[in-house]
Amino acid sequence: MKELLEELIRVPGVSGFEEDIRERIREKVEAMGLEPEEDNIGNLTVTVGDRGPKVVFIAHMDELGLIVSKMEPDGSLRIRKVGGIDDRTLVGRVVEIKTQKGLVTGVIGLKPPHLMTESDDRKKVVGWEEVRVDVGTRTRAQTEKLGVRVLDPMVLKKDVTFIGDMVCARGVDDRAGCAVLLEALDRLRKKELPLRLTFVWSVQEETGLKGAKVVGFRMTPDYVFAIDTMTTTDGPGQGETYEKILLGSGPALRMLDHAAVASPKLRKLVEEVAKAGKVPLQYGTGGGATDGAVMQDFGALMMPLGIPMRYTHSPTECASMKDLDHLSRLVVLVSERIARDSKVR
Repeated sequence: MKELLEELIRVPGVSGFEEDIRERIREKVEAMGLEPEEDNIGNLTVTVGDRGPKVVFIAHMDELGLIVSKMEPDGSLRIRKVGGIDDRTLVGRVVEIKTQKGLVTGVIGLKPPHLMTESDDRKKVVGWEEVRVDVGTRTRAQTEKLGVRVLDPMVLKKDVTFIGDMVCARGVDDRAGCAVLLEALDRLRKKELPLRLTFVWSVQEETGLKGAKVVGFRMTPDYVFAIDTMTTTDGPGQGETYEKILLGSGPALRMLDHAAVASPKLRKLVEEVAKAGKVPLQYGTGGGATDGAVMQDFGALMMPLGIPMRYTHSPTECASMKDLDHLSRLVVLVSERIARDSKVR
């Protein structure tokens, strides 16, 4: 899974502009001999089986990013955030802009201390409204010649680093979940379980769970498992507000967040499956939301299965490869259990 994850992370896919990552995932699914479907909003789905309960495993393929909001006369670019990027992570970063002519590299500059005056606040966090992207030009015409246009998406350039068992990069949320689904699908596709088992790679999760809402409306599933990340509390300097979620100690049942309460019935099922399969589990609550929240609105029992992750929404999100392997196996075991016992509801 290590090579697959790195490959997925490196493909850009800002929320609302998921074309490239969708095509890469499509290639992986088609290589298994399956025929994925794309809906109007851009979700990619594939269903295995045609009878029994409707079970959905969903991971979002979009990522945080930026768009060009204005082009200045000097050729520099102003930006707007797409999703919950922390302003503290912007300055001094290299960005890649997806243009009609290909990727264009730029940098988000920072006023050097040599040019600061006594009135400058050196401790101030520079907000996104204040930063500009430098693409190495001096005029608007030169920037336009590169192919850059207003509303072009951009991502913070990614470096994928493996430190022991950890993978660290911008975009682990939720390319890790996408990789888990691909691995689990490959294991399940030939089992012929008595399920309508659907794997979904959704769009626009980071901007309001838009893609998942479409899937819920279209499919009205019985069971939904959202495969997403969950912030750990074991990193240096992390708070003690929540129950400890530890990197490398297994998937986490995200029982409560800002948008949903998970199903106690599915908690019981997952616990029994994990115990029998010797898959370690953790438990926690937190902020944010997952795709599963909006799918509850259509009557589904829902459980987010979290990938513990340090430094969420930062340029160096870190997850454990061991947790990803455990979660992929858990997806398979849960599917097999529901196939044996359709009376979970």
